[in-house]
Amino acid sequence: MDIEKLQEFFFWCMLVNIGIYALTAIAVLVFRDTVLKIHRKMFGLDEETVNKSIHTYLATYKLLTTVFNFVPWVAILIIGSV
Repeated sequence: MDIEKLQEFFFWCMLVNIGIYALTAIAVLVFRDTVLKIHRKMFGLDEETVNKSIHTYLATYKLLTTVFNFVPWVAILIIGSV
């Protein structure tokens, strides 16, 4: 596999993950009451716990996307330009 293919692979992985993150964040914002109701029924959680869980999930997803997609993509861009 050549460096251009790796660069393209990480770029598309990053875009897909950013898309999933954006859709999830928008869905949580738009359907906040529904999300709270579902989690309250399924797990018996209060609003504060659900909010903390959602924020933790989104922060973790963003961090993992950065570490495993964005950073390798930038590293390959640097290597390819040298």
